[in-house]
Amino acid sequence: MNKKLSRDKCQKVNIVILFIILIFTIFQFINIYKKYNTKKEENIYLSFYNGNIKLNEMPKKGNAENLGFDHAECDNGASVEWNRKNWIPIITNITKSKTKCKLYFAPNLINNYIEQLAETDTINLVYDRTEENNLRYIEKYPNNYIDIGDRDSSNKPILWRIIGVMNNMTVINDDKSESTGESLVKIIRANNIGWLSWDSSASGVNSGRGVNEWSQADLMTTLNKGAYWNKESGQCYSSSSDKQTTCDFSSTGLTESVKNDLAKVRWNTGTLGEAYSSTVYNNDIKFNVKMLYTAEQSSHNGKEQCASSGGSYCNDPVERKTTWDGYIGLMYPSDYGYAVGGDKRDDCLAITIYKWNNSSYNCTENNWLYGSSTWSIIPSTELSYASKVFYLVPIIDDDFASNTKSVLPTAYLKRNIKIKPNSASDYGSQNNPFVIEGVN
Repeated sequence: MNKKLSRDKCQKVNIVILFIILIFTIFQFINIYKKYNTKKEENIYLSFYNGNIKLNEMPKKGNAENLGFDHAECDNGASVEWNRKNWIPIITNITKSKTKCKLYFAPNLINNYIEQLAETDTINLVYDRTEENNLRYIEKYPNNYIDIGDRDSSNKPILWRIIGVMNNMTVINDDKSESTGESLVKIIRANNIGWLSWDSSASGVNSGRGVNEWSQADLMTTLNKGAYWNKESGQCYSSSSDKQTTCDFSSTGLTESVKNDLAKVRWNTGTLGEAYSSTVYNNDIKFNVKMLYTAEQSSHNGKEQCASSGGSYCNDPVERKTTWDGYIGLMYPSDYGYAVGGDKRDDCLAITIYKWNNSSYNCTENNWLYGSSTWSIIPSTELSYASKVFYLVPIIDDDFASNTKSVLPTAYLKRNIKIKPNSASDYGSQNNPFVIEGVN
């Protein structure tokens, strides 16, 4: 009897062990399935390269060579998006079996470097939990200074700062083709380049207060075609009714080598879906950071609320767009919002930015982008104006485009930009900034 019970007990233990093995096998199979995002019968063949050198296997996350994903080449129309968090390729648009994809990796890529920093620095680098899950620098004093090669008249570096690694970007290539799903490092000038109008207009157009459409704005022209872009002295706008002023960027404008390191990307320039008012401004749900981020990617423009009302502040004939392809833009209101740190960060992200001056939260005190009144790239939409734009102060407000605010040029580095290795603990500080060393 005892022997029978012992045999029964052993059988039960064996069954439990087999069941555990079965569950583990199924789990592993599911992981493999997710990893390559394909079906077994599709037969996806992956190969891995460091430059032109073929590798035996895919580089591991945090590898000693500091190899990061650069780009992929697939046949049969398939494409690859890189999931940096899980360190796996996501293959899409699979229409045929036996599809081949080559995955290229490169050393010292700056976006890979910052992503690796985020593994240990969870105070100054966080993921923003948006759909794109961008990686952002936060807090008051993060080490996010970068030397991209700009020099002043004394040959001293003109520093920029890294906003973060932005995902799901669309890049406009030199041949005018588009690359989607890119992860690019977003940077902003550490110091403003002057106080200028966002846009101005003739006195008969929106009463001279400018047009809130970035693709034709006077400031866009200055940064991408005019004096700042060409590193020269020229004319900029500084008031209503097309009033101009001399602006001299001969020592602070962009050098040719720096321009070659900047990516031409598609910027979202959407805005709120309803008229900006005290009701919206004071509403936690309608004017918190996530709402602003969503609005920036929307199809709403800066004129739609007053398009039917007409009037002297709403009579411009300019076509409104909600995207713009270019090199130099301005920060988003959400960039300012997501840069907040401190132990009340979640509270700051949840409440309307109008309340950020509340001493209970200290949202502005723990934000490295906090400073003087600075233009954003996003138009505001109001019932009686087609000339207002959001600007950033301790809170976020709007003003006529023809008024002057400080200007902080903002851009994206090309995806294959490399960073010089440096093991110093203060690498990225103002006294020891990150240094780029060209492209792969």
